[in-house]
Amino acid sequence: MLTLEELYAQDPDQRVIDEGAGWGAEQMLKAGVPIFYRDENYPETMEGNLFVKEYTSGAKFIVKKTLTDDLRLLEETIRPLNAL
Repeated sequence: MLTLEELYAQDPDQRVIDEGAGWGAEQMLKAGVPIFYRDENYPETMEGNLFVKEYTSGAKFIVKKTLTDDLRLLEETIRPLNAL
């Protein structure tokens, strides 16, 4: 698996895309909307259906997202990442 710096070295445009996504995430949090992302600090989120979910309060959780056969998106909290 590549680190972000290795990915950016291979594809400099990806850094611009990621920085724009970071700005968008900040705006979502300011608007009171939780965000989902992958984080190298939590390797289990780097692929598959596990993500970090961050709330406007700063609370973070590892969550599992599953798409059902009838196209419902289910979310299961796996564990908290901080004690807020």
